[in-house]
Amino acid sequence: MMRSLSTAVSIGCLFVLVICLLLAHGFFDKMDRVSIEPVFHTMDRIELQDARSALENGGLPALRTYLARLDADFGGTHLLLDRSGRDVENGVSHFDLLPPAPLTHARGEHHGVFDIEQQSDDGAYWFIATKPIQSRPVSFVSFYLLIIGIVLSLGALCTGYIVLPLRRTAAIVGSFGVGNMGVRIRATRKDEIGILARSYDSMADRIEGAFKRERQLLQDLSHELRAPLARLSFSTKLARTAEDQQEALDEVKRDLDRLGFLVSELTALSISPLGGGEDDRQNTLMDLETMVAESVHDCRLESTAKQCSIACTGSAPELILGRPEDLKRAIDNVLRNAVRYSPHGATIEVVLKQSAEWSTISVRDFGPGVPKDLLDRIFDPFFQVEPARSASQTNLGLGLCIARRAIESHHGVISAMNASPGLRISLAVPNQLRSTGQKNEVRDVSGARTYVQEREVGASADR
Repeated sequence: MMRSLSTAVSIGCLFVLVICLLLAHGFFDKMDRVSIEPVFHTMDRIELQDARSALENGGLPALRTYLARLDADFGGTHLLLDRSGRDVENGVSHFDLLPPAPLTHARGEHHGVFDIEQQSDDGAYWFIATKPIQSRPVSFVSFYLLIIGIVLSLGALCTGYIVLPLRRTAAIVGSFGVGNMGVRIRATRKDEIGILARSYDSMADRIEGAFKRERQLLQDLSHELRAPLARLSFSTKLARTAEDQQEALDEVKRDLDRLGFLVSELTALSISPLGGGEDDRQNTLMDLETMVAESVHDCRLESTAKQCSIACTGSAPELILGRPEDLKRAIDNVLRNAVRYSPHGATIEVVLKQSAEWSTISVRDFGPGVPKDLLDRIFDPFFQVEPARSASQTNLGLGLCIARRAIESHHGVISAMNASPGLRISLAVPNQLRSTGQKNEVRDVSGARTYVQEREVGASADR
């Protein structure tokens, strides 16, 4: 198997060239035998018959006149010889001009002279024409050279248009593979190579973004672990010497609980696909209304502690396809986030809406909101808004990040906007499979963003 596409192109061009030359040679040979030679042979016979007729009817003067006219019209020398090869006009022998027996006619080039030999049907006369070749006419060799030039040009075009771009693409992919994550192809072509290049650029953008987020996650994680570990080390030493060892042990337990909570959040974050990628876990039919009701029930302790109520409106009667544990976790995290930052006695609004293509869950609190320039960042790992939405000890800033990954793994969109007062977070997932069993294609997320924004603007107008 060939390892170079350029080698394959070269071999292919050579094969095509050989086929073209053979076909051209066969075509020219057949054309010469079928079309050209019969015509010239007929012309030679006519000239022989005219010369013989001039001799027999008008004698030598008429023959000289006819042969002189042929010399003037076609150039060269024209002769009428007898059976033995002697010139009828002057008796000079031209036997060397006759073709070898048993040929009765011939034409071709010999030693720089073009000769025509034609014998009469009764063998009594030979018609001879000779003409020195001063400039060679265009021959079939020129056509062969033209074919070679065309095939080689096509080979060079294929190399330049296909092989070289693929080599450049391979070099860029190799550079990306060794860690140079900023390289892109940036192709403007519309063909398959352009599609391949744009697919690579899109993939590289996602991988680079995911790599940066994971690296930032590790940095944030090291920062989050450093504080409780330092306190845990200090509390352990203090427990050995403190008068009130129970208080010191309680402090150790609080730090251990925080570390355990951090590990559980990181576990939830790690099992969700990175950057909205595909997940090979089993999808099942989900009832969003039941799922939201369960999340509201699970948050009753937090909401009761703050004397908050949760009001659910709207409906989503159609079942959708997805992973219930991921989507339930996303709803739980968004709902608990709303409870955490709601003032005492406030109401948290949960609205379900379902269109032909999208199912949306909107959760609004009446807390302090988020600065506009930080709305997109609240979904980043460990990000917390200070002081307006200050974090409690159990809030690590991972809940909304986990929710985003869960929604994006369903090809959905999660967004946040200030509701003045409060914050509204909307989760939109496509209806990939309806309860009727009809499967639809996954829609572009831009459609979900437009749908969510229109719903949010409409809700703001209603207020």
